Amino acid sequence: MEYKLDTIKGVGPSILRILRNEGIWSTYDLICRVPKSYETFSITSLDRAHHKEVITVSGIISSAPKLIRSVKADRVVFDVKLNEETIEVVVFGRGYYVKTLTVGLDVVIKGTFDLYLRKINASSIVKRDLSIPIKPIYGIEGIYDRTLSGIISNIFESNQVDIYETIPSHLIQQYRLIDRKEAFKMLHLPSEMKEIYAAERRFKYEEAFFLQLQVIAHQPSQSKRPPKNYQIDCVRSLIDSLPYELTLDQKEATNDIFRDFKREFASYRLIQGDVGSGKTLVSLIASYAIITAGEQVAFMAPTELLANQHYQVFQTYLKDVKIALLTGKTKHKDDMKEAIKKHQYDLVIGTHALIEEDVLFDQLGLIVIDEQHKFGVSTREELIKKSKSKDVLYLTATPIPRTLASIIFGNSHVSVIQSKPKNRLPVDTIYLQKSEIKTLYDAIRDTVNRKEHVFLVVPGITSTKVTDNIESVYEDIKSAVSAPIFILHGKLSDDEKTNMMENFIYTSGSILISTTMIEVGIDIPTATLMGIYAAENFGLSQLHQLRGRIGRGQLHSTCYLVSEKDDIERLHLLSKINDGFKLAEYDLIERGPGDFLGAEQSGYLKFKFLDILKDSAILIEAQKNVKDILKRPDFKTNPAYKYLNRTITEKVNV
Repeated sequence: MEYKLDTIKGVGPSILRILRNEGIWSTYDLICRVPKSYETFSITSLDRAHHKEVITVSGIISSAPKLIRSVKADRVVFDVKLNEETIEVVVFGRGYYVKTLTVGLDVVIKGTFDLYLRKINASSIVKRDLSIPIKPIYGIEGIYDRTLSGIISNIFESNQVDIYETIPSHLIQQYRLIDRKEAFKMLHLPSEMKEIYAAERRFKYEEAFFLQLQVIAHQPSQSKRPPKNYQIDCVRSLIDSLPYELTLDQKEATNDIFRDFKREFASYRLIQGDVGSGKTLVSLIASYAIITAGEQVAFMAPTELLANQHYQVFQTYLKDVKIALLTGKTKHKDDMKEAIKKHQYDLVIGTHALIEEDVLFDQLGLIVIDEQHKFGVSTREELIKKSKSKDVLYLTATPIPRTLASIIFGNSHVSVIQSKPKNRLPVDTIYLQKSEIKTLYDAIRDTVNRKEHVFLVVPGITSTKVTDNIESVYEDIKSAVSAPIFILHGKLSDDEKTNMMENFIYTSGSILISTTMIEVGIDIPTATLMGIYAAENFGLSQLHQLRGRIGRGQLHSTCYLVSEKDDIERLHLLSKINDGFKLAEYDLIERGPGDFLGAEQSGYLKFKFLDILKDSAILIEAQKNVKDILKRPDFKTNPAYKYLNRTITEKVNV
């Protein structure tokens, strides 16, 4: 039964209007609007706190405070244990804290959180008073928090809300979880902090459980098919003919794929490789194996530029394979489509053109989707429908945090290529204030004099938000450096983009000023210098991807991060960390999963309680539980699982 708000004591016309504007129409809606935080205590995990955010936390001092004297200002430094994490606290100008703060003291700290250094610059530190009641903070403008707490208390006291259990009872007993109604009551009307933690634990599991149900609903179907009858001797000959030995990670990823091919059902696998790790070569070997089995391969790339580059690479190594390039610019397209249908091409590399209805294959045995997050779910599915076997390789050069990849694809369907080919030099990364731009100009002159290539990346073509854009940087560089300059951005036609890129590549000692269009797929061994303007506007993973466009050969390379804003800690992180997966974890905290998965896929990864980085153990348990439930013979008929069954079959979001 749904109870209306206007029947609840304390809900007058003005409050009712505010609640409805907030999308709260029933007592259940209101109960589901849990507090954002609590007065005196911030129970939000530090891993959800953003860089430079002012936070308030409660913890236990775990190291003796030390006074560090300095010409500018003395500071006191100590460690504090916050739940399961120990972080550093720094407070300036209050040397007396050395005497008043002791190990084991329970304190409340307010200050600015440094995400990248994992410390708090404290503005106040006080001893926690256990007698102070815990006050929920809702943040609904126009309604006092205490008024809302009173209304919610009335709802529970009068029992005017129906809260049904959503998790199978055996799991509640197994993990000793609080029932759903009691958990909501503890969040809204807590008497002590441990009640909040217990309620959070219950809802973390609930979110993990239904996430795994949704993941299963969105995973590609695995239809039965005979094992792939590839010619292993031919595959080995191809690997032996390569100019360099595969890295250990490449070998392991290749073995993962071939184990999939030997199974009696269709496979899907995410191959994620850090920039320059050689994931494309792994997909080339897999494609060749399918071709030796007498089947066709479709390889879809997000841009014509990238499709062209893959076409050149595959032609270089697969000289005896008939390869077609199908894009919007392909001439005699109807003739090529007819030839593809008749299996006159073994491998078809293309863009979105591959999903056109009249592009038909004779026997499509493998689909490779490059930069999979650049395509919508429906686009990928349109291509997959063209294959009877439904075997798919998803490639991405944007490292997805391991936990996130495991959630979406399943741990057994993810292969990671992290190590770089031998003799690949690391890219030096240097942070520059805009006032030091002359350093970049000097580096550009030296680079073009060596007849090497330069990338200059800007956040936009024209912009009122930042001073650095295509137009302004072009004028500055033209007056500062004598070298051929080329321009690349999204408003150019496809022909103009291709011509511009080709002219840049074949003009030694030249400069390309571009938007982030060069983020993936550009491979120029003589590109050794990059300058990224207004770097504070980009995520860490994107900056890592961009700098991956240089250092592709065996020449020393440097990337300059130029910024006018105070973003030193975050940008300096790039100079210290060259691991794209570690940087991706920081981005996941700051920017959410959309950067890695695309908006469509990331929509069901929005949580109130679950932290996908810190709560991996909960996710693993939930995944195991869901798989066990789906194996039960009574899953579709047992009333206890009716709600869960609907979640799977209808692919609904819970």
